[in-house]
Amino acid sequence: MADTETLLPAQLHHRDYTLIYAPTQLRRQGMTPGFEQRWQQSHTQILKIAQQWHGLADKGLTVYSLAETGDFQPHQDMTGANLESLMATTTLPEQLALAPVLQRVLDRYFEKKAEGQQPHNGEIILILLDHEPTDRLAIAKQIVAASQKLDHRYELGIGWLQVGNDYITKGFLVTLDDNLRQKGAKFDIVDHKVIDQISTDNLMDFLMDVLQD
Repeated sequence: MADTETLLPAQLHHRDYTLIYAPTQLRRQGMTPGFEQRWQQSHTQILKIAQQWHGLADKGLTVYSLAETGDFQPHQDMTGANLESLMATTTLPEQLALAPVLQRVLDRYFEKKAEGQQPHNGEIILILLDHEPTDRLAIAKQIVAASQKLDHRYELGIGWLQVGNDYITKGFLVTLDDNLRQKGAKFDIVDHKVIDQISTDNLMDFLMDVLQD
């Protein structure tokens, strides 16, 4: 990993990395054929990518996952190994609201910034999901509001990783990726990719797209 890190752009170092892990139940009426297999095929890839994120993060990767209480709980300094255990025990709802946990992560970042405790380069937030959240408008407003608090475009990035090819979910994420400047965002801080487009070999490109796209 040390050799790989020396090749990474400086913007990817000295950051916090947060993953919001947000799968829903795999068996839904009208689900795209082969959807469950998409998660199974992505499993190893997700763990490898998480291991690289962990190596980049100054304080290790923080993962938020849904608990039985219905709230997202943070797990600190996660590696590929303990993420695998977490993935096996995460609660899978039929539908999912993501605005509360996203706001929690954003609030934490800006609190650290106000206290001068954030890493030098800021933070990258990654959201792994398979289905559109129920609070889409609230999420868009949150991201616009967060962008207006930034000093520069590379300070904060939000990457959405989609498992499967649900077209409604993709439409929502493409809108976040392409249209938030029209809604008042100060910077374009969102990137969206289907997980099939990401590998450990081009992870650097994806993370830079999160900051620059």
